[in-house]
Amino acid sequence: MVMPGTDRTGLAGPLRRALAEAGWLPSGDAGPAPAGQAFRGDAAEPVVGVDLGGTKLHAVLYDPAGHRLLDRVERTDPRGGTAVTSQIAQLVASLTAAAGGAGRPSRVAVGCPGAPDPATGAVGHAPNIPGWDRMNVPADLEARLGTRPLVHNDANLAAWGEHVWQPGGGGDLAFVAVGTGVGLGLVLGGRMYAGSRGLAGEMADLPFGADPFDPANLVHGPLEQQVSGSGIERRYHELTGRRCPAPEVFAAAAGGDPAAAQVLDELGRLLALALRAVRAIVDPATFVLGGGIGSRPETLAATRRWLTVTEGESLQVRTSTFGARAAVAGALAAAVAA
Repeated sequence: MVMPGTDRTGLAGPLRRALAEAGWLPSGDAGPAPAGQAFRGDAAEPVVGVDLGGTKLHAVLYDPAGHRLLDRVERTDPRGGTAVTSQIAQLVASLTAAAGGAGRPSRVAVGCPGAPDPATGAVGHAPNIPGWDRMNVPADLEARLGTRPLVHNDANLAAWGEHVWQPGGGGDLAFVAVGTGVGLGLVLGGRMYAGSRGLAGEMADLPFGADPFDPANLVHGPLEQQVSGSGIERRYHELTGRRCPAPEVFAAAAGGDPAAAQVLDELGRLLALALRAVRAIVDPATFVLGGGIGSRPETLAATRRWLTVTEGESLQVRTSTFGARAAVAGALAAAVAA
């Protein structure tokens, strides 16, 4: 697994402008347009970023010739394994054809849940993508794409995107993704940090929120049992006897439901504990909350309330610039520098 390096293609500036023009970044973040941009060698070839989730597959192609973004979203093939690698390859081919390209992109980066092992290419800790823990994912994708893709944990790529595309972003950064699960992406010393076996940031395994020795919590992790969409739904059911999807729990809290408000307060408390645990080990300059639940303003407010109790204003926490697009924005940044 190759780490992204310095952009040698001249594409980063134009791509930043394309992201701003497409509304992914505030318009003022586009930066100055390089005069007379001349692409060298294969730099004018498209780059592709892919965000693979347990239920959704999102791919985005940047076409430098037309200075445009093309994207496709599909439901992830539930069979996993080679069915998913084939689906990714077909999606990339579809985007390339839509951009008018006859060949294949030479720069592709894929974000996925779990822990890609840099030695074997297998992706562990990804129960929603069956079979990927028993195959060399980058090698299989290379055979289908015709180019060796970068494969990274999706939260790490989300952290990378926030780091690269934010003007003056700099500094160490931790991206905490909260949605169907919980994950952590780290950018330390200007590089994504995944650990020796790709397991750095698997914060679902933090030993609080639920009993870490209960076998029932060994698949998704004790923290994830509570800090996730299903955790919110489960806790609300415990308090009220009613089953309610997580978005409706947020709506109920806004409407004055005391049980829903308690659930969100407990969510903020557990997230504050998790951020303090991460801070104790790597002490990032900034925490970014993302994912369907993490990017909600109510989640940020509840987390800040508990952090204020214990930390004052010492932890810098904000929501993601890119929202649901964070991982694919990071994948594009990694592909440009490949």
